[in-house]
Amino acid sequence: MQQKMTRRQVVKKIAAITAAGAGAGVLLPSQSLAFTKLIERIIQTEFETKYEVLPPLPRVSFGMAIDLGLCIGCRRCSYACKRENSVPDSISPPYIMLMEVDPITLRRGSSILDERGNGLKNRLMYTKLRKDKEYMPLQCNHCEAPPCAKVCPTTATYKDKDGIVMIDYDKCIGCRYCMVACPYNARRFNWTEPKVAAEDINPLVPLRYHGVVEKCTFCVHRTRRGRTTRCVEACPNKARVFGNLNNPESKISKLIENEKSFRLKEGLNTKPQIWYLTQTKKKPMRWYKPLPPPKHIRGLS
Repeated sequence: MQQKMTRRQVVKKIAAITAAGAGAGVLLPSQSLAFTKLIERIIQTEFETKYEVLPPLPRVSFGMAIDLGLCIGCRRCSYACKRENSVPDSISPPYIMLMEVDPITLRRGSSILDERGNGLKNRLMYTKLRKDKEYMPLQCNHCEAPPCAKVCPTTATYKDKDGIVMIDYDKCIGCRYCMVACPYNARRFNWTEPKVAAEDINPLVPLRYHGVVEKCTFCVHRTRRGRTTRCVEACPNKARVFGNLNNPESKISKLIENEKSFRLKEGLNTKPQIWYLTQTKKKPMRWYKPLPPPKHIRGLS
């Protein structure tokens, strides 16, 4: 039985073969063909992914609604996301960014981000919460027509049947085309080997490695098990709703139908699957500073 290898072992074996070929001089056409076939065989038959990716749920299209009238900018969603997905400190900004914006800007929606997905005059790294400001979370929108998937040369980024935009880390070559194509600045590149303490590693989530891109996955390891995303659970003011857009009786479908909402950069025809509800709510402002990261908020328990 052929021994399976990890991605790192595959890369080392390819490097060894390449070095041997270089040491022997220029490869002949027949040798070059044999070398190419050997590499294909290594990747296709010996490559092993440690983590199982659950299949999409049938008749489901996931989406999210974020009630800006309830969001208080506490950053608990961002903290929870980081811990749930074993995101290292070297990834900055986090998967979920919280922008401090003027209320009038918030109502426009499309002017929150510039053409490159960056905040304009909106503040990302605020240090205290203010009543005269509004707060808007930004993350991967899991677009129905994702531009990141269109430009990926290895199909590492793809749109799955349940609406989640996924990344196959084994196929990612780190070209970062997807980062350029994403109009929401939602992707992060591992410039160094990620360091996550053993006690902080979520066994349900694959650890990324140096040279690949990562992002929000709608907590696919949870949502395909019938749970909701961790950011939804962690929100103290219940500003987030996650659910099945194909079900007209789901809470998210009713919110989108009955409340005023917008989606970011709809003019690009990416069809984001995150809606922002804009109806004013009475929300508590109990904290003067963003809440500290809570403990023990990862896994399924």
